[in-house]
Amino acid sequence: MFINITDVLIYLAIFISVCLGIIALVFLVKLLVGLSKAISKVNKILEDSTDSIEITVRQLPLLVASIDRTVISANETLNGVNDTFFDKKAKNDMVTTVISIVESVANLVANFYSKKKD
Repeated sequence: MFINITDVLIYLAIFISVCLGIIALVFLVKLLVGLSKAISKVNKILEDSTDSIEITVRQLPLLVASIDRTVISANETLNGVNDTFFDKKAKNDMVTTVISIVESVANLVANFYSKKKD
């Protein structure tokens, strides 16, 4: 009985494949054990923080309502500021008022100096 080189190569390929499969299974088992440990740590952290998480979740609606009121207030304030400073009619009235005040002050100064000369 003779052993052919092809038979040896086939047995060698099968042996290498089986060894690689075993190595892959060992790595897979190590990966699953590590993943299981990580998940158990995360589960422990969540169990320890359950009370804090529940308190935070209960406070969220109040926080959202407070933010909503703040945004509405800021919007109303911004609208009031826009109406005051960017209204064309108010701007023209303000310019007219400033001009009349400057004119009154100029007349007062002119009258003061004209009386002083007399």
